[in-house]
Parts: sequence; structure tokens; C-alpha cells
Amino acid sequence: MSTPTVTIRRATAEDLPETHRMMIALGAQHGLPATLTPRVLARIALDGPAARLLVAHRTDSPQRHPVGHALLILGRNMVAGATWGFVEQLYVQAPDRGQGIGRALLAAARAEALAAGCAGVTVSSRPETDGSALGYRALGLEMDAARPRFAAE
Repeated sequence: MSTPTVTIRRATAEDLPETHRMMIALGAQHGLPATLTPRVLARIALDGPAARLLVAHRTDSPQRHPVGHALLILGRNMVAGATWGFVEQLYVQAPDRGQGIGRALLAAARAEALAAGCAGVTVSSRPETDGSALGYRALGLEMDAARPRFAAE
């Protein structure tokens, strides 16, 4: 099987229905009900200054909907005092996993954060998510311990 040709870009209104469906699927993977509505997603992803929703489209497929997405949140790291990027979501649909699409989305999110003046990027992950920890390690990313360094209990 050949590696798919993928285009990564910022989401448009046309991408939101499929991206919303992927977010619901991501929540279901973690046993969480998705409460995000399409209207709120549009406000955050298209109009919000602190979010960048990136989508992956396969250019070698007749399907026009995205096959994956990364949600990058920009903000201040209160400990380091620097502008920081936080990849809140990284998701690739099941048929397209294992083909480098997640890697391309993460690289695009890192580039977007750098262009926005971020000093670094943190990627959110849950160890129980199929393949995510292995994928992140394959990208050379450091994996923190299961407990956060700063926690409020």
C-alpha cells in the first residue's frame, strides 16, 4: 500500500460537520459524551483568536471531507511566562491511521505554533488511546509520567 497524499490546512466551514463527527468519535474512545455543538465548534475554530483547527485531506481520494484534525490552542504558559501551543486534539479516522497523517498534522500544528510566536508546544494524550503513545514516541516526543507535574486535587 502506498502512502496517501495529504494536504493539511486550516479548517473552513465546509470541514466542520465531519470534524464535529470526529470529535464525537474521539470523546467516545475515552468514554466521554461529546457536548460540543456545531455552532460552538464554528465559533471556536473559525472565529476564535486562540484556536487553530487544522484538517487533513487526502488528495488521492475522491472524498472531499477531512480524514483527520488537530486542534491547537494558543495561550500563555503561566509557569514559563511564554506564549505556548497546546495540541488539545489529534485524531485520524480509523481507515487512514498508520499512514503518517497524524505525523503530518502534528508537524503542521508545530509550524502553526511557531508562526504564532509560541516558545513550545505540548501535546495532550491519554495512554489508553490506541497507538497514540507509540506514535508520539516514534516522532521523538518525550512522554511525561502518567501524573501531571502540576495537579490540583
